[in-house]
Amino acid sequence: MTQSPHPGPWPSQLPTGSFPGLPAPRPLERPATVNAAFWCLVASAVLPLFLVPYQIDVAKRVVGAELLQLSVQQRTSLPPGFAEQMQGFVEPWIWTGSLIGAAILLLIALGVRSGRNWVRIVHTVFAAFGVIGALLTIVSVVALGPTAVGMVFQSAPTYFVSAATSTAFIVAAVLEWLPSSSFYFATAAAARKGYIR
Repeated sequence: MTQSPHPGPWPSQLPTGSFPGLPAPRPLERPATVNAAFWCLVASAVLPLFLVPYQIDVAKRVVGAELLQLSVQQRTSLPPGFAEQMQGFVEPWIWTGSLIGAAILLLIALGVRSGRNWVRIVHTVFAAFGVIGALLTIVSVVALGPTAVGMVFQSAPTYFVSAATSTAFIVAAVLEWLPSSSFYFATAAAARKGYIR
């Protein structure tokens, strides 16, 4: 029995995209624009968490004021400890909502970092809604005049952190569509399908 001049491995025995004699493929290099978009998304996830104690304080005061107004309108006193019990529900709800929101944004950031195009599209849609919301806020503040400006400065931490969060979120979406980012997303998709290694 004669030995084959081509001992293998045969192309059918190699992983898709591999060729005999070629060096091992290098890992896909992530461009600076994608890295910057990732960190912008991380910032937009983490920044709102700094506001949680302030939001809890404001929400507790609002709940207390509403309960007091309700007791005055109905001319009855609230049961002992009822106001404190209702205010106690505020803190876990706000923390839960904030942590879920941060987790979603971190998942989007990881999807963008790994070059998932559908994550980039979803992020862009959310960013478009964010731009529309920001424009509506600016229009309403301008339309309401000095009263609205006074309200903005009264709750300055909320507005400043919200503005920084929205800006980071929108900037990340812009960075994801720059040419170097688009090339990375296309290359990552091709690598996952086995066209390149």
